[in-house]
Amino acid sequence: MNIIYSLNNELSNWLWSYKHILVTSWIAVLLVLYGDHLNKLLKRIMRPYHYFLRIISFVVLCTIGYGFIAIYSEVAVHQLLVFVDRQWFAGIVIFIYLLLGFLAERKHQA
Repeated sequence: MNIIYSLNNELSNWLWSYKHILVTSWIAVLLVLYGDHLNKLLKRIMRPYHYFLRIISFVVLCTIGYGFIAIYSEVAVHQLLVFVDRQWFAGIVIFIYLLLGFLAERKHQA
């Protein structure tokens, strides 16, 4: 049993040094999975407006909107990770990737 705890601690410490990259990948996957919902919402909101305004709003959403979502959600997740004990980090990483895989499978994108 000590081997499992030791392996978990080693893996958690190793993953902890890559937490910024891991959080970025989580946010990127979520944006890929649910970005179409944001695009459809914008399309529904902008439907009554002129074609040129719809194009501009889509470009603004893709350039500025998704950038802000990515940056600020990464900051929020990093601040949540402050409360996580490092010894649990490997299990959390594995759980999050399994959850993202499940969500992708549900949306038929896996």
